[in-house]
Amino acid sequence: MASFRVLLFALMSLILASSCAQRREAFYFGDYSEAEAFYNKGEYERAIQKYQTYIAENPEGNLAVIAKYYVAKSHAALGQIEEARKIYQKIVEDKVDVVWTNLAEAQLKELERPQK
Repeated sequence: MASFRVLLFALMSLILASSCAQRREAFYFGDYSEAEAFYNKGEYERAIQKYQTYIAENPEGNLAVIAKYYVAKSHAALGQIEEARKIYQKIVEDKVDVVWTNLAEAQLKELERPQK
């Protein structure tokens, strides 16, 4: 009986561990995920390319407005302020998602501040 309990415990632990494990492919969104990785590494030019590829292929996709926002942030990080400003303004005008619209408005205000 004790060996049955050990076996049952081991089996339940294995099931629990496998159900909690996150598989990378479950959270992989192609060009968007690659762009995010480049952005996080500070490789903004490569991030812009991948985000733009994602947007071109998924203009109405769930992540499109987020990708546009990070294209703008990438341009700003590269010192391309006018390009960033245009993209933020377009996000605000389109009002696709209230959260990203508000974030874009905040970034526009930040760009208006005098740089130190």
